This record gives sequence, structure tokens and C-alpha cells, in this order.
Amino acid sequence: MNSIIAKSVKSLQVVGLLFLVTLSAGAQNLTGRITCDGRGVKDVVVSDGDEVTLTDREGYYALQSQKRNGYVFYTLPRGYEPQLLDGFNPQFWAALRTPDLSASEVHDFQLKKVKNDRYNILIGADTHLANRADDLEQFRNGFIPCLEKERVMGDGRQLYSMLLGDLTWDVYWTQNRFNLHDFMRTLREMSYDAMLWPVIGNHDNDPAVPPSSETDFLSSAPWRSIVCPNYYSFNLGRVHYVVLDDIFYKNEDTGGPYAEGVAGSRNYDGMITEEQFRWLEKDLALVKDKSAPVIIALHIPTTKLKGTDFSTVTDKLAKHSSIRLFDALKAFQTVHVVSGHTHYNYTTHPKEYPNVTEHNIAAVCAVWWNSGKASGRHNCRDGSPGGYSLWQVNGKKVKWQYHSMEENGETQMRVYDMNAVRDFYRTDADMKALLQKYPDRMDYGQTPDNVVMVNVFAYDDDWKIEVFENGNPLMAGRVTAEDPFHTLAYDLPAFRKNGSAGKSSMSNRTMHMFQAKAQTANAPVTVRVTDSFGQVYEHTIQRPHAYSLSMEDLEEKVYKIK
Repeated sequence: MNSIIAKSVKSLQVVGLLFLVTLSAGAQNLTGRITCDGRGVKDVVVSDGDEVTLTDREGYYALQSQKRNGYVFYTLPRGYEPQLLDGFNPQFWAALRTPDLSASEVHDFQLKKVKNDRYNILIGADTHLANRADDLEQFRNGFIPCLEKERVMGDGRQLYSMLLGDLTWDVYWTQNRFNLHDFMRTLREMSYDAMLWPVIGNHDNDPAVPPSSETDFLSSAPWRSIVCPNYYSFNLGRVHYVVLDDIFYKNEDTGGPYAEGVAGSRNYDGMITEEQFRWLEKDLALVKDKSAPVIIALHIPTTKLKGTDFSTVTDKLAKHSSIRLFDALKAFQTVHVVSGHTHYNYTTHPKEYPNVTEHNIAAVCAVWWNSGKASGRHNCRDGSPGGYSLWQVNGKKVKWQYHSMEENGETQMRVYDMNAVRDFYRTDADMKALLQKYPDRMDYGQTPDNVVMVNVFAYDDDWKIEVFENGNPLMAGRVTAEDPFHTLAYDLPAFRKNGSAGKSSMSNRTMHMFQAKAQTANAPVTVRVTDSFGQVYEHTIQRPHAYSLSMEDLEEKVYKIK
């Protein structure tokens, strides 16, 4: 009898609890439940981009939302994955049905339990798909196969992905009829095969929104309704990821004329809005383990190199945004910022914030897919091959490696016999004409005898660079210089076709170049690079060594020592 009474009391308590939850939820205009295999998941963070709450022990949440952003999302907890749409699109958010504050909405979410403390995540930037320059075919044949390659090479690890903004190209939304809807459709049709966490870029804002005090908010509306929230967070394993929108889109009217579908100059500031900072403070306050890595993903870099010192930086974003962001992260032991926008590689270590490292990652599109169309070689302005960064996560430990979309994807360098480069610059008529048109370009026709130059694509200041001639060590120093390969891959083909190369796509001077002077013109040279994790790469060229688009296939060995 006592057991029957006890069961009855317990049943009444459950009913009473559900009644209280329902009563409480009824006072809120956003409610729902987060479940896994039909059971509620406790303490999942839920937000509308302004307010933040936690699910109760039955998985229920309730928010009184101003519905400003038009969405509700949850922060994926450790040990789970969201439902996927089309094989790549995580369903961690829902668009609100109405802006009416008096209208209540219910949005439920389902999770899947996984073990993912060990995984790989592919982080790329700047796909710039716009249905131009054969970009869709280059993306299909160049980037999409990398997903399968990384999955196979991952030894059974789960593969996730992030794209750090400029997924599309705003000016072509109307001109080429290729917008954010088309981007998502393209990934679906190409069977994009990795869970994708997207970041908004300046070219992902709506250029048809006229300039006003609301331009920034209104221009991101297509992203917020088609792709996902423009800022959010998630956990994969023990790593907390925060995605931010650091584009303050202004689209100011400078008199035009403007292209079809464009209302202004498409200009913007690099900054993080006050609304995001208020949400970020709430989000970070709920991250209990301050020793676990935090990865901040955004489009415009927060820092830039000053001179040749990797630890001395000036603000890239509006000053208050960079400093306020880093101050908000002071409590965390290890913070990585991943960014794109520049279309070249560099790493910074802000000396005032020793817990922060920023990785600016070269572009998937290289120079807007133009070099691939011009020469068949996919190359960025700093000489880095178009590609992405692959991160390997083991619990709280992370390591990264730049990967090319071309063959020998793990190659970390390109080595030049500058005797051959010098001879080409001196004798090629088109090269001489290009230098005459652009006198600020580096003239490698003036290079001394027997110089060897190396481009180490993802160099960091704790890497070790060694150069050997016929087994004997040479003194190698870091220089600020142009990468000669990009001249062949883009500058010259564009110049020959158009009489100009376009400064935004031409070779730019980079600080991950190294130079050594050899003793002879014909002895083999080996470059040995040791990265931050003790991974060693060697690259040997037989000299004299050709300077051509196929130079990497001629008498050259590229290999890695584990």
C-alpha cells in the first residue's frame, strides 16, 4: 500500500512540475524542447541573439524575445551533433514565424549522441562563388574532392568544416543570378560532405539595401533567413567555438553609378556590434572550463602584422572591437582566432594578450578563381596555393596544418632557384613590359648570383627554417618579398590578355619568404622546415632548376618526415 501511495505522490509531483513548466513557458513567446532519442537534454544554452537561457532537466526552454534577429538557436553541447539537412547543413537554429511579440512560437530541436573529443575540422575562407571565371567547376573539381580526401586521411575521425565568410559575391547576386540561395543549392547538388559551420563576410551582405541607420542590420537579413544566425556558438568535443559577424555594412551612396541590384558603394567597417558583445559576455560566462580552447571565427582579421614582428600587431578591426574582444577572453587559457578576408596567410601573437593567436587563412578561391582560369594553377597573392587549414583536435589539444587544393596538398613550401627567375625577368618581353607598367613591383632581374628563395606558406615565428647546399648548411634569413610563382600563375597571363593585371589580384609582398646564398649554381639544395608541433618537411631541388608553371614537377622531390 505504501509503495502505491508513494508512486501516486511521485506522479502528482511530475504532473505538478510539468504544469509549472507549461505555466512558465506560457508567459514566454519562444519555447521548445531539445531532446536526444526522445529524452530531454539538460543545460543546453538557447538564445535569440539577445537573451540566453538553459534548458531544464526535461529539455524545455522558454524565452521572452524581442524577436529582433528573427531566429532562435542553441549552442551544441559537448558529445552531441545536430540534425543535418542535405548532408552538410546543421539544424541548430530555426527562423521565427512572425515578428509579432504577442504571438507565441514553439521550436523543438533534436540531437544525436556522439563521441567527438577527437576529430578534424577543415577551416577555409573566401569561396566567392558567383558563377564567373569557371568558379563553380573549379570549386567542384578542386575543393569538393578535398572533403573526401581529408575524410579518408583522417583515420576514422569525424570531419567537420567551417567557411570564414565571403561564401558569395554580393555584386553578382543580381548580375549573375547567384546569391545565398544558390550557394546553398550548389553545396547540396555537389554533395558537400561535411557538417558546415558558416561565417558571414562582407560580400554576403545584401547590396540592394540603401544606406540608412539600419543598413547593417537589414543587409544581413538574407543571411539570417537563408544560411544561419550571423553570430552563434557551438561545442565540438571540449572546444568552444564562437562565430561572430565583424562586418558593419554601410553601403554608402558615393554618387554611383552602381551595378544592377546594388544601392550603394558596398563599403563597410570591420567591427563587432554592441549587441554581439552583450550576447558574447553571456555566452562565455556559461563556459565553465577556462582551460579548454576557445576558437573565435570571424571574417575580417582582428590583428595584422607590424613590420616583420609576428608578436607586434596593430588593430585590424576598429580599435575598440579588437581590444574589447580580447579583454572578454582574458579568463581563457588558450584562444585561437581564425579569419579570412585577405586571401593570404599570416599568423599573429598579440603581445598584450599572450593567450591569443590569430590565424589568417588564405582563400579557397585564391584570387577570386582568376589564376586557375588564367593558367590552370590555383594561387594566392602571397604565393600560397589556394587551400585551407586542417585542424586536428584531441581533447584540449589542437594542431593545424595548411593544405593545398592541388596535388601534394600537405606541401608547406615552394623553393626557387633565383638564377632561373632572374634570367626570365631579364629576357621575357612581357615581364619587362609588366615591370615598366608597375614600377613598384620587385624586379628579380637584379638578383645576385646563386640565390635560393623559399616561400613557407603558413610560417609562424616558432618554426625553424634550414637550407642545405649539397648537404652543407647555408645561412637563411627571412625577407619581405613577392612570390615569383604568382607572377606566372596570374600576373603575366592577365597582363598578356588585358594589358593590365589588376592590383587587387597581383602578387603582393609577404613576410613568409626566406633567402639564402648558395656557393654554386648547380649543386642540389634542400630546405628543411620544422613547424610548431615538431613536424618536419623537406623539399629538394636539383639545380639549375626551372622557373615555370610546371617547376614543381621537374626534378623535384617533395616529401614529409613524420
